[in-house]
Amino acid sequence: MTVRLADRIRAERDRQFVGRSEELRVFSELLSADDSSVVAIHVHGPGGVGKTTLLRQFESVCLRIGVASLTIDARVLQPSPVSIQAALIAATASADFDEAITKIGESPRHVLFLDTYEAIEPLDGWIRDQFIPQLPANTLVVIFGRKRPSSGWRLGGWQTLARSLPLRNLDDTDIRTYLTGQFVPPVAHEAIVRFTHGFPLAMCLVADTFAQGGQVDFVRDSAPDVLSVLLERFLEGVVRPEHRDLLELCALVRITSESLISEVFGEEGASDLFRWLRGLSFMEETPFGLMPHDLARDTIASEVRWRNPDRYSELHHKARAFYADRMERATGSLQQAILFDYIYLHRDSPMMQPFFDWNSSPRAFIDIARPDDEDSIVDLVSKHEGPESGRLARFWFRNQPGSFLVIRDSEGEMGIVGLLGKVRLDLASEMEHDDPAIFAALAALQTAPLRSGEVGFHFRFWLAAEGYQSVSAIQSLIFIAIVQHNFTVPSLGVTMLSFSQPGFWEPMFDYALHRRVTEADFQVGQQKYGVFSMDWRSVPPKKWLELLSEQEAPIKERAAGPRKVNEMLVLSKEGFSRSVQDALKSFSNMNRLSENPLLGSRLIIGRIRGEADLKSKVEVLRGLIVESARTLNSSPKDAKLFQALDAGYLRPKRSQEQAAEVLDISIATFRRHLKSGTERLTGMLWQQETGV
Repeated sequence: MTVRLADRIRAERDRQFVGRSEELRVFSELLSADDSSVVAIHVHGPGGVGKTTLLRQFESVCLRIGVASLTIDARVLQPSPVSIQAALIAATASADFDEAITKIGESPRHVLFLDTYEAIEPLDGWIRDQFIPQLPANTLVVIFGRKRPSSGWRLGGWQTLARSLPLRNLDDTDIRTYLTGQFVPPVAHEAIVRFTHGFPLAMCLVADTFAQGGQVDFVRDSAPDVLSVLLERFLEGVVRPEHRDLLELCALVRITSESLISEVFGEEGASDLFRWLRGLSFMEETPFGLMPHDLARDTIASEVRWRNPDRYSELHHKARAFYADRMERATGSLQQAILFDYIYLHRDSPMMQPFFDWNSSPRAFIDIARPDDEDSIVDLVSKHEGPESGRLARFWFRNQPGSFLVIRDSEGEMGIVGLLGKVRLDLASEMEHDDPAIFAALAALQTAPLRSGEVGFHFRFWLAAEGYQSVSAIQSLIFIAIVQHNFTVPSLGVTMLSFSQPGFWEPMFDYALHRRVTEADFQVGQQKYGVFSMDWRSVPPKKWLELLSEQEAPIKERAAGPRKVNEMLVLSKEGFSRSVQDALKSFSNMNRLSENPLLGSRLIIGRIRGEADLKSKVEVLRGLIVESARTLNSSPKDAKLFQALDAGYLRPKRSQEQAAEVLDISIATFRRHLKSGTERLTGMLWQQETGV
């Protein structure tokens, strides 16, 4: 029989594993029981205590005794029921969820492991009350997470159906056994036992430190932060600069893949770097790459920000460029996943932190509103904003189906704990409704109207059931949903967001480049609302994230200037008309034409490819004006208008008097034709600009 590499890897893991005899005994007994009343086990403990290592041992137990098992790593999932079901479908190689359930039920006994449960903790109630009950009776669910089981697992019969296994530090004997297996000299064991207090991750770091730099003297047995001290000692032994750079990058990003390493450090040596990183004890494997343990991540990231902020900014920008490039080429759920990695880079932004709840993990998830959610949504809006706003929420719920997202509480009956209601401005007509918010928004848009094919949204209603529009975990979920929405909607033109207390939020939205639009402010009942707006035609979402990153982590010095981009300028109808007139008057003057706002309009940007220089844009503008003007010459009725434009601007004579003389018309007639021709030409170009 051929020995697979997986078998050798598993054997080495078994060799290094020490302790946890009680946990292994309990798990083995539950597997062998003919009719166990326990259907779920919660293995919980702090980060670094060895939960994932124990999970691997549980998998080995299943393999040895012939019990089928599946493992779902929650770190790579979105906290939504669809994501959990999709993971189970993929793990069982099924076509749908029903087929996955059927396949699991075909085994006499089956174990489903859920690792890093805190990542999907918002779904705790749904997993307990809906997901697990759907599984076949032969299934044992084993949950690995940092927190002890919530109170819901001690009610409604779960107190006998679920069992809790708290993990604690290893005892002295286990520590010495582990150190011996890692070839740490016995003379150092006593100091290490005192220093690590049996903390498994600390023990692994000790072994890494010895392997990296040899003997280490542990004298600070009362260190306030064992892990920080160990990482400091470990980093002292990392002598190769590329290894230190790689650790710093790994601490900054969510997941480190070989492709990311290749992008940041170059293709040569990327495989060796990834292999070295993979061998470190505090690195954890996921289906998409490597993740450092959270404690290691925080320690390394803090150290590099303090020691070398310029280096931190440089890595930030390189990682951002990698995600931006992939996000531009991705679609659907893959694009959302890449966006999540991009947003992760900004978790430490000092400007954003006060306006997000970064520490709480609500037991809730984002979902599309269902028809039977209508009354609950109306009740929540009415509660916080009054009955008139509730009536308007019902109107939009019915007239723009799919316009509401809800935040569902995964505990109990999964009630709605937050909501986000958006109105399509390009589909809304002032004559169709009496909503002051949309009436004001459409009026404000007249200065730079949406063009044909462009869509606009007013995030008309957003709130948390408790706390309304104050900073909270629910509010943070809503804001993230808005960012994801803006990146996934094709042809997005403009978005608007309304706030009952705009003054509080103004610093954040000013930082986020959203303009305060007072002309879009409105009042419903006694409550006044302020509005912030973003024109995505002038700053597309990708460029917007680049600008935010530049504000947060500017590079002190760059070898080359910033990459040029063709940014679009959104002109009002009046501004567009003035720009056309200026372009005609300066048609033969390259310098003046190079300053014309039309060069940044969709009229021109849509006709060039890549990074066109200024001269190329001017030539496109001149060619477009001549081409459009010549269409007038195809009609005998309008030929006189083209002749006036040609003699007055395109191939101008020394004066209008000479132009009138050449055309054999009076100066008054010439000027009338020139004015009419300019208006007709402006109208044709505006139609091309807006598509209307």
